[in-house]
Amino acid sequence: MSKTRVAMVTGAANGIGRAIVDRFLSDGYSVVAVDIDSAGLAVILDEIGGDRLAVATADISIRDEVAAAVQVAIDRFGGLDVLAANAAIADGEPFLEISEKSWRRIIDVNVNGTFFCIQESAKVMAAAGKGAIVVTSSTNSWYVESNLSHYNASKGGVVALMRSAAIDMAKLGIRVNAVEPSMVKTRAAFITTDPIGGPEYLKRVPMGRFAEPSEIAATIAFLASDQASYITGQTIVVDGGLTLGIDLPLPAVPLPGSARAVDLESS
Repeated sequence: MSKTRVAMVTGAANGIGRAIVDRFLSDGYSVVAVDIDSAGLAVILDEIGGDRLAVATADISIRDEVAAAVQVAIDRFGGLDVLAANAAIADGEPFLEISEKSWRRIIDVNVNGTFFCIQESAKVMAAAGKGAIVVTSSTNSWYVESNLSHYNASKGGVVALMRSAAIDMAKLGIRVNAVEPSMVKTRAAFITTDPIGGPEYLKRVPMGRFAEPSEIAATIAFLASDQASYITGQTIVVDGGLTLGIDLPLPAVPLPGSARAVDLESS
């Protein structure tokens, strides 16, 4: 009988992280749910419970707390096969008003914290000779939004970190990939509940809706699975077509030099 796979999910108490926990549990994993929000983790335990779920309160920007969370996976379930490095923070501030404190906090959590999670988890995976890591980046890593310079920069850093980890650890049997969501219906994506801004934003999304957290979790589950066994160092964009290009209106008349224009001139 094969051993149950063990996954650790950061930012697990809400939004995408909670959806990842639910998806991994439904796929048969044992899961360590990690978050700085201990009350939120208590809710997960109360709602789900069971012997395949453990929780660990941790601020991922503190290495020792990350290492302690990884140890929970070892002590409770005997190892760690998958990391979903999902935890991140954001704030909206005009570029010239971003304080050093604000800049450092976002970089500390999103970049340094993701590094700590990858490295501490990979130490366990390397000893086993296999593992899968999926980080949550964002389309903001390259398709930037205004007033989010610190967040945009952090997510760009996460992608470079993911690719670096992937190339260094492929020989250890560890795959590292990323998902890049756009707007997902979570508490951090305030625009999704804005009665004016939300519909205006959706005019730019070809699929005409915001993503569900479960759709991001499904993509992460694929990258973590054996179905993605030859995929590493890659990003999957999950944005409903937002970043495909610009939706232009049709011209009122055929453009000069086109076949239609020539046909019109000769008629």
